[in-house]
Amino acid sequence: MNETTQQLSQAETNRLIRADLKACFPGTRFTVRAANGAGITQTVIGWEIGYQPSSADFDGHHSPATCLLAAGPTQADIDALAARYSSWEWSGEDGVRDVAPERLVSTEAGKLPALIRYGAGNVAAYPSYKNLDL
Repeated sequence: MNETTQQLSQAETNRLIRADLKACFPGTRFTVRAANGAGITQTVIGWEIGYQPSSADFDGHHSPATCLLAAGPTQADIDALAARYSSWEWSGEDGVRDVAPERLVSTEAGKLPALIRYGAGNVAAYPSYKNLDL
């Protein structure tokens, strides 16, 4: 990191994630939590995905083959947003963690973009599923 890079804390990064989620997916409630320990910094994004059984083969668990998802952000939508804020990148299949490069971000209107290093560690999305028929 050079002297022109701005390092954000995990709390500052989580505030930006919350604001981005609210702007991109209005009406959806999210939780953004720090989960730290044993040398790991992680931010966890949670939200609820509603589903309705659509097949007689429904076995009580969410399955795309037997359920219809309610409108709202998908796992892929939130994973894409989360990747923008992660300060880690995974290299290869060996599970080795590398520090993500600084990102050039426009922080204020009318000013030049700045180099930012986010402090959220790994950013992961974990939805919960709710049967809307219950």
